[in-house]
Amino acid sequence: MRYNNINIIGSKKFQEQTVKALDLIKGKSKNDFNKIKKYLRKIKSAQISGMILEKAQFDVSNKNAFNSLEWYASAIVHDIHHYYLHTIKNLPWRKGNMAKHETLCVAEQVKFLKKIKASKELIDYTKNTLKTKFWYVKNRTW
Repeated sequence: MRYNNINIIGSKKFQEQTVKALDLIKGKSKNDFNKIKKYLRKIKSAQISGMILEKAQFDVSNKNAFNSLEWYASAIVHDIHHYYLHTIKNLPWRKGNMAKHETLCVAEQVKFLKKIKASKELIDYTKNTLKTKFWYVKNRTW
């Protein structure tokens, strides 16, 4: 299915959840939505979540898509910012830049969560993810 020129690939349930997340972003943060609309080409159901920078594709695990709508929407905002930093701002995603990338993307994610008035617990959880250095985790399950 297509949504504002974004291909959404996955089960009907995944597609519906993705549209809800994109609608939430569109309704609450025009700037984030415009960035997504401009740069994101595909959102695809996958085993592990991550941005495929070369394809402008966000692969999304069920753990991220169905955690909560607020979380999923914020994850989309987070990952499109990776693309923006890597491709538009010329801050490549590579060793040496990963912590800076994640810090900037988590900041965008937190800003979005505050815009949508997400719970303090979700905002605090998101801020604290940086302490885990999750970008170095091998065998991720999310």
